[in-house]
Amino acid sequence: MQRLNRWNSAFYLLAAFSVALAGSASLGISLAAETEDMAAVTVEGVSAKVGEKATIVAKITPREGYKIADAYRNRLSTLSAEDDGVEFQDKVVRGQLLEGSLVFKIRVTARTLGPHPVNGVFRVAFVNSLDADYHLDIKSVPLIVTVTGTE
Repeated sequence: MQRLNRWNSAFYLLAAFSVALAGSASLGISLAAETEDMAAVTVEGVSAKVGEKATIVAKITPREGYKIADAYRNRLSTLSAEDDGVEFQDKVVRGQLLEGSLVFKIRVTARTLGPHPVNGVFRVAFVNSLDADYHLDIKSVPLIVTVTGTE
């Protein structure tokens, strides 16, 4: 009987862990949707000759009711290329506030021919006003873009 209780305990522990894991996964989806409600992100991939510098321009434009917190150190970091085919001039890129939008200029150099997926993480602070109270929301937004090395 004691052996059966251990199996039941293990089953309930596994079930509780599965529910918690599913809850955190759905939370991640809702956070991504919430960020989309706050801002639009536009990024264009670049093509450049191998060994020549190019600039990826990413723009985050807040939606109505939100604005970028200019006192926060809005940045793009954790830059990486899947196949190491891209060199980054800076490990961290600061955003510049231009006409209400946050603009990032990422200097890159293609090391090899072909397309290279690039990833990074924006950390951006948004301010909104509800009932005359100001709220600060700091969000992480993924960067996914392609750098293509040409001849």
